[in-house]
Amino acid sequence: MYCYSDFQAFFEFRHFVCYNVILCCIIKNYEPNFSCRFEKRIGGNGNGDGPKWICDPHRIAKLAKDRKAKDPKHPGCVIYSVGSNGDFSFELGMEQEVGPGVCEFHIFDMKNYTEKMLEQNIKRAYFHQWGLGTQDPNVDIPEPGKQFYGLKDTIKLLDHENLDMIDIFKIDCEKCEWSTFQDWFAPGIPSMQQVQVELHNAPKEAIPFFTFLEESGYVRFHKEPNIQFNDGSCIEYAFLKLDKEFFSLRKEMKQKKEN
Repeated sequence: MYCYSDFQAFFEFRHFVCYNVILCCIIKNYEPNFSCRFEKRIGGNGNGDGPKWICDPHRIAKLAKDRKAKDPKHPGCVIYSVGSNGDFSFELGMEQEVGPGVCEFHIFDMKNYTEKMLEQNIKRAYFHQWGLGTQDPNVDIPEPGKQFYGLKDTIKLLDHENLDMIDIFKIDCEKCEWSTFQDWFAPGIPSMQQVQVELHNAPKEAIPFFTFLEESGYVRFHKEPNIQFNDGSCIEYAFLKLDKEFFSLRKEMKQKKEN
């Protein structure tokens, strides 16, 4: 493991400043550990806010169709976008990729971008004016009108308690990821097939974050710095959930190699 507290000289050509050891560890060690053959950047070609890398988007359309065939009341495909900042390029891109009305979009932000969202004419898109906070385990029934809700509260407010799958969980919440990530996979939360997250200024919680996601069954299939509005200290990661057999086989191979 190679971690340095100052990468300024090495990254001088990109004006990159490494602020702490944890951030440098992420840059050097937490590379993609899985290859998604048909990954695709959705929402444009900009290396910054908005577009995200999705694994096999064509499969999402097929899954939605199959679910609808089994249960006409099923939403087909469900996407959560936490922290839109009024940028709907990803949602527009996904609709173009899988077809109008195939996915149900739930978009969250502290500011009210409802009118701007409606101008995009995205079918089955819903805007929710609240931010994501840490889930209070003592809350059974969330009260309406709050600025922040935990993910479990959000699931209840959207009547998604019986939902089997959130196909894409896209989150850019300006550091709330560090205090909420354990809530993403808590009991009562629908399984998340893909997680697209922007990590901000990695604190000490960063290493447990990666460990927790891997233990929850996720692999990293894409990584890139967001260089649109910052100095490279914000990094975009894309995670994909795999069957438990994948990880058990990998452990067996590792043990054999060690022996």
